[in-house]
Amino acid sequence: MPTTDEMKATVQAYAAAHTAKDADAIVALFAPDCVVADPVDRPEMVGRDAVREFFAGTHEMSEGFELKVTGPIRAVDRFAAVPLRAETSMGGSTFAVDIIDLFTFGDDGLITEMRAYWTASDITQL
Repeated sequence: MPTTDEMKATVQAYAAAHTAKDADAIVALFAPDCVVADPVDRPEMVGRDAVREFFAGTHEMSEGFELKVTGPIRAVDRFAAVPLRAETSMGGSTFAVDIIDLFTFGDDGLITEMRAYWTASDITQL
């Protein structure tokens, strides 16, 4: 089972890879049979290929993208809850959304599940 510090480091690596618009680096943090719901009320994506396609599509839509951890990462047992802020530029405008991501980790330290809690009504124009 991963340590608290390892889970926190993985979450930071996830945010950095997102900001770099590096879908392959993001997917490398996930288990082969991972499940992602982003946002949580959308259909789940299962497996690395589906997750790669989702994140690559997200990055292609934006001119600029930054994902940053905005508060303490709470990591307990094999779970982490993380406050994040995504800022993206599209069509000359910048938008932000505050998110809570819940991560579950496998014994190997890879992310087995990620659920992102946010809705379209949470998006603000900066």
